[in-house]
Amino acid sequence: MKIAIVGATGLVGLEMRKVIADYFPPTTELLLFASKERPTDGVLELSQSKELLQSCDFVLNAASSEVAQELKTWLRPEQFLIDNSSAFRLDPEVPLVVPEVNGEFLKSRPQVVANPNCTAIILCVALNALKNPGFTRVVVSTYQAASGAGIKGLEELDRQIKAAGLGEEIPKSEVFPAQLFGNVLSHNTAVREESTVGAGYNDEEWKVIEETRKIIDIRHLPISATCIRVPVRRAHTESVSIDLKTELSLDALRAAFAKAPGVKVVDDWKSNHFPMPIESQNQDLVYVGRIRKDAFLPKTVHIMISGDQLRKGAA
Repeated sequence: MKIAIVGATGLVGLEMRKVIADYFPPTTELLLFASKERPTDGVLELSQSKELLQSCDFVLNAASSEVAQELKTWLRPEQFLIDNSSAFRLDPEVPLVVPEVNGEFLKSRPQVVANPNCTAIILCVALNALKNPGFTRVVVSTYQAASGAGIKGLEELDRQIKAAGLGEEIPKSEVFPAQLFGNVLSHNTAVREESTVGAGYNDEEWKVIEETRKIIDIRHLPISATCIRVPVRRAHTESVSIDLKTELSLDALRAAFAKAPGVKVVDDWKSNHFPMPIESQNQDLVYVGRIRKDAFLPKTVHIMISGDQLRKGAA
């Protein structure tokens, strides 16, 4: 098998390379491509490598939506594109796939597959555990790591941490709208204008809403999302409230999560040990805990989840 990674020098591209090394046989041939801005040894410039890229069986795009659109026009009939950008996520002709949730879409071997927003992936793996009895509303608040903004976001947080440790003046923020170290920020995407659907939500929140609906195939499910940046290097955490169609006991809830694919239950009430990004990072599993029923609404469940947005959510 021959696999191409486009955007191979970014955080997601680097993580893809690790995952392929973990899961694929040594005979797998890996070709690495990047834009002009971040070429390194062993990485080819995409604009000059069309024919070489067309020799690959699979093309993994960890670059922009614009690059994804161009790659699609390059595909030979027998090639497959798996795209991490937002270019095709809401295209009705392109499956938006989280394997544990709706992997059956891959059986038809679609030529283009969209990989969802990383925050939505982590959420949907957990929601999938409750597809029976089903749900009528979802409210999620996220606590998203700096590396979700790419390598520049991670480097900015690292510089701020280093400066604070040395007692120096903390460098001015350029990636985030304000200092992230020692702070909590509303997600650094544009807020939707009053004249648009979803006014007041930022773009990250709206992606979570629309993509979750498509992944779990409940197109009109009421979802509300509040997305926050926190000074964590890696792995996102989410607080989720779910209104179920049917009341479940606490034991039934725990059992549902315990047998759900892609989930690890971390729910130790006695030691106050619940999902944390420091433990969920570098894992393929989504950690689920703080499993509890609402004190006043018998069909409402509250959980806390954490997952590695680079590995599980992207690569």
